[in-house]
Amino acid sequence: MIIAVDADSADTVGAEHVLHDLLESVTGPVVACTHVVPGGHLAVSISTPGDFDQAALTHDVGSAIIRPGAAEPDVAGPSQLVRGAYVAAVETALGTAGRLVAFPGQENARGTLTAAELRARCGIDQVEALGGLAVDDTTLVDTRDYIRPIRRNSRVVLLVQPAAGGVLIPFELEHQQKCCADH
Repeated sequence: MIIAVDADSADTVGAEHVLHDLLESVTGPVVACTHVVPGGHLAVSISTPGDFDQAALTHDVGSAIIRPGAAEPDVAGPSQLVRGAYVAAVETALGTAGRLVAFPGQENARGTLTAAELRARCGIDQVEALGGLAVDDTTLVDTRDYIRPIRRNSRVVLLVQPAAGGVLIPFELEHQQKCCADH
């Protein structure tokens, strides 16, 4: 089952808050993502083989729920938000986009791991360094105990960047400083 919700979140903090509230209504393992949708805001999605308590959805959000075997999603809510939820649901169903917030193997991304260990333990399909840096099985990645991979072309991709000490670190750090925050 895929549950997608557009609550018109302006940033990842707001979207992740919506996502964590929804996760309380889901049973079973999950893959939870944020999605940039038309209009420049964020929607969220959860993919799970478990159950979902629809009472968790409020009337002020757009939702799109794809049940196994259904030809089309069930949609509800204000029309301007249903569109964003629908986009998130389709991206999740196809595996084409989304920023993973919760996923199987996430708990194993602790400390410094090789790219091969990240793939074997953490559900990562590919480790990709920004700027075209080469990444092989022995490349060290200091996870800083936090990773936020993305989905691209049905693959889970962890974007990394160079850091001091000759290791790579995740591109998205746990505590981001907003661009231009100091001026």
